[in-house]
Amino acid sequence: MKLPNNLRKKRGFLELKYGKYWVAWNPYHSKLAAYVLGKGNHWPFAKESTVLYLGAAEGNTVSFLSKICIEGRIVGVDISPTAMAELIVLAEKEKNIIPFLGDAHFPRTYQPHANIPDILYQDIAQRDQLDVFIRNYLFFKPKCGFLMIKSRSMPGKDEDIFDTVENKLKTEFNNVEIIDIRKWAKGHKAYYVQ
Repeated sequence: MKLPNNLRKKRGFLELKYGKYWVAWNPYHSKLAAYVLGKGNHWPFAKESTVLYLGAAEGNTVSFLSKICIEGRIVGVDISPTAMAELIVLAEKEKNIIPFLGDAHFPRTYQPHANIPDILYQDIAQRDQLDVFIRNYLFFKPKCGFLMIKSRSMPGKDEDIFDTVENKLKTEFNNVEIIDIRKWAKGHKAYYVQ
């Protein structure tokens, strides 16, 4: 993957150029950074991209995406009021972040904010995380999606869970890329779909 000019790999980390400075993007704190360092092949994020981010938490990855998609918007959905409080503080600084306190099981509730996103990004630790992703993808019909699967949140052995996830994704999508990010995020794999 050819990275945009404002993003580079350096000493096991990513760096994002923001203004005059390069800011470290830690793959141990961001599964998207881990995906890139794990040799992921896809980088659909552009200045004007709209991203629907399910499982935004406190906004670590959201903050980097807001600087990359500077003319677009990031709709950050999370079910935790505690995480949302921190995301709201971030949204006050970065004007292209729209925080939404809600449940990713119900895409209709945040559809007015997300409209038709270019990219669906999901990082939630729930038993039915795969079904939630597919439901949202079919509802919004984005150009592509990223799914960060946490096997420890699902019943069964890690390899069996990943096999099930991969088989289901391959029946739903024409293009499925699988990147093992367990080096940076224990029990996780990253999936790009189209």
